[in-house]
Amino acid sequence: MLKADKITKIYNTVEGKNIVLNEIEFSAHSGELCMIFGKSGCGKSTFLNVLSCLDSFDSGTLIVNGKTVNDMKIKDICKMRRNETAFIFQGYNLISSMTALENVQLGLKYRKVRRKLRTDMAKKALEQVGLSHRLDYLPHQLSGGQQQRVAIARALVLQPKILFCDEPTGNLDTESAEMVLENINNLKQNGTLVIMITHDKSLLPLADRVFTLSDGKVIEQ
Repeated sequence: MLKADKITKIYNTVEGKNIVLNEIEFSAHSGELCMIFGKSGCGKSTFLNVLSCLDSFDSGTLIVNGKTVNDMKIKDICKMRRNETAFIFQGYNLISSMTALENVQLGLKYRKVRRKLRTDMAKKALEQVGLSHRLDYLPHQLSGGQQQRVAIARALVLQPKILFCDEPTGNLDTESAEMVLENINNLKQNGTLVIMITHDKSLLPLADRVFTLSDGKVIEQ
């Protein structure tokens, strides 16, 4: 479960205060696919970063899987992110010196999964996104779409309680995008809460719930 109660996020700029998130109310539950829709620059990525505890907020209350983030120490927030959530970044965020297989294994390594098991799990995840023939390739040897699929496999292999997605199909061709969405939907069917931001209206019918972000507010459609 994820709940935001009057979350506010303010950036100080040379022109003054920019209220990106203005007392936002939001809640979502296990097994849901919730899409956050809005124009470029409306604050979707900031909102996702706050919900996933990658970024701080100025006021309000955030509850993630029954834990009130406001009351948690940084080390406990990091532990929760590592063990309970996963993130698909729009910019891939792969480690350039690691192969596709090593990138996908990394989160499992932090969870202290034994080497053979994490290797087997990572290979299966890469196979699910159609990259079983690219296990030993470094990121610079892969196309943008292939790098995105590695990043998606890295998230899928963790079987997270909450999956945060920042435009996960934005750099993919139609066939690859359908494959990725199928895998994300499989996670949802197994109880994962999926929070996805998008500006692509064609994806909205796939969601259980759609929220539109505009002028620092979020409204459920």
